[in-house]
Amino acid sequence: MNRLLAVLIGSALGVASGLTVAQSPSTQQIPTTGPGLVSKMSTEEAKAARAEAKAKWDKLTPDEKAAYKKAAAKKKREELTAMEEVAADQGPVFDAKKAAAEAQASKAQPLPSKQERQADVTKQGKGSTGQ
Repeated sequence: MNRLLAVLIGSALGVASGLTVAQSPSTQQIPTTGPGLVSKMSTEEAKAARAEAKAKWDKLTPDEKAAYKKAAAKKKREELTAMEEVAADQGPVFDAKKAAAEAQASKAQPLPSKQERQADVTKQGKGSTGQ
């Protein structure tokens, strides 16, 4: 009985200390890369920021837009993994015409004749003796 009481008290203290650590203000958020969380902005602030960015984009010349797009594409290319890079270089590998020809060829297999089917049935029947 005393052991049970000691275990219960120890468990309660462990849970209580865990809860206090979890609630302490010293715990920090996990750092994220890139811009801050959008959810911290109000909807109006987000709409205003988007409208401002759109207005800035509309004021750019076509050459400046092309430069921005080129820089974005370069950054994306640098972030690709090796597998994604190979896939981007090759493009789609599936050839529809070749697949259609293979499907047609697989359907064109000759059917066995009546004599061949009968020979197969008799061959299978001779070897079986039951279970």
